[in-house]
Amino acid sequence: MADPAHKAPSAEMLELARAAMARAYAPYSRFPVGAVVRGESGALYAGCNVENAAFPLGSCAEASAISAMIMAGERRITEVLAIGAGPALVSPCGGCPSAAA
Repeated sequence: MADPAHKAPSAEMLELARAAMARAYAPYSRFPVGAVVRGESGALYAGCNVENAAFPLGSCAEASAISAMIMAGERRITEVLAIGAGPALVSPCGGCPSAAA
């Protein structure tokens, strides 16, 4: 049974996440990820993963989206969406749940 507290992401969030995923730089893992966070104002901020040969110095998509939100002057996240290529669910990396809290 679905949890009524969890709603489906908006079409706008999905579109932004897909666009961000298309811009990801993932030459090593070949696993592009796009993420969108909604700030308390309702504004949406997108980010993508950016890999670096000096692992783990890259950026994950969620952290990129959070950085965009912070740069815009917001401090509180009300919604997060992360998508990746393929049919399976994508879970955040180990650090992102803490960063989004």
